[in-house]
Amino acid sequence: MRIETLCTGDELLTGLISDTNSRHFQTRLLERCGLTVARGVVVGDVREELVEALAAAAARCDVVLVSGGLGPTSDDLTAECAARAAGVPLVQSAEALAHLEERFRLRGLTLTDNNRRQALVPESAEVVLNPEGSAPMFIQRRGRCTLFFVPGVPAEYRHLVDTQVVPRVAALAKPPSVRVLKVLKTVGLPESHLDARVRPLGEKYPALTLGFRTHLPENHLKLLVEAPTAAQARATLQQVETEARALLGAHVFGADEETLPGVVLAALKARRQWLAVAESCTGGLVCELLTSVPGASQALYGGAVTYANAAKTTWAGVPEGMVAQFGAVSEEVAAALASGIRAAAGVAWGLAVTGIAGPGGGSEAKPVGTVFVGVAGPPGVAVQQHRFLGDRERVRRFSAHAALDALRLALPG
Repeated sequence: MRIETLCTGDELLTGLISDTNSRHFQTRLLERCGLTVARGVVVGDVREELVEALAAAAARCDVVLVSGGLGPTSDDLTAECAARAAGVPLVQSAEALAHLEERFRLRGLTLTDNNRRQALVPESAEVVLNPEGSAPMFIQRRGRCTLFFVPGVPAEYRHLVDTQVVPRVAALAKPPSVRVLKVLKTVGLPESHLDARVRPLGEKYPALTLGFRTHLPENHLKLLVEAPTAAQARATLQQVETEARALLGAHVFGADEETLPGVVLAALKARRQWLAVAESCTGGLVCELLTSVPGASQALYGGAVTYANAAKTTWAGVPEGMVAQFGAVSEEVAAALASGIRAAAGVAWGLAVTGIAGPGGGSEAKPVGTVFVGVAGPPGVAVQQHRFLGDRERVRRFSAHAALDALRLALPG
């Protein structure tokens, strides 16, 4: 079964917004049906381009998921172009119009003529009402191809994909085999090194497809296994995952939906231990990453942005004179920051970052990108030195991840 996605909208082509919807569809499709998307196409708000793209996709696919362009404004062209591509007129759906009228009545708003446009669908299309929004989903069948048209608004898209599109694709598919997927997430390992380490797995397991995705500073490994039955697929995937983890070692911090800050916080919570953070060059980014995880308050005591040298002494207890002797960016100061913030907060773990994010401030001995990460905890104090290349934001981002990873590796077990 060949499946493609077609996303419409000038804002996607120009980069004003990112396509987060297609990833959701691909994930659900693989999880529930063992199927993958063969191609994803993005088309702007141009009638001729959209008609051509719809006709071409219908000619080569079994399933096409089309998203976007179903709103009330003049640049919402999808329903019109779907009708033109199929050679049929637009007709008004009585049930879609009734849904619109009731939705606007409940909100106390007037239903305008451009809103009524959302009840127009290609003749013979199946209409599926949208409980999350005003524009309906509709389905066209053209030869062997089924085209699903859904709104691009993420909440509406995801609801309709989960409750309507994927179940219908599963009913159409009847796949001869089952596919299962596992994503292993690594940090501190370049993509080329990741590829080299796991390449033997691809040669050993014919049913395995290896995939790679860079999400800086992380690199992710996709393990896709295909087998005649779900039990066989899961058994092979489990064996492959075990071997992949052995090849990658401590670089693997998590899998699938796990995140590095989430893994670190979970480990702290499991030990009923607290963390305090002192940040210089990252300016609070470590704490921002940690607090993006729900429930962070159960393990994160707090953090101090010790940007000025005086703050390192006042807030984190760095001995006076140490910065002048060794420099703010040094192994000694990183260790003192981690130990000091730990002591000041009275917690089990202290984490510190100090470095030169640039573009200025570097020297021959300590060039831009030089970063020290300190970890203080029950086992003692340890410091890592790094050199990150790139602009200021890249150095800060890599430094924050390096700090979290250093703490992950320091936690026993």
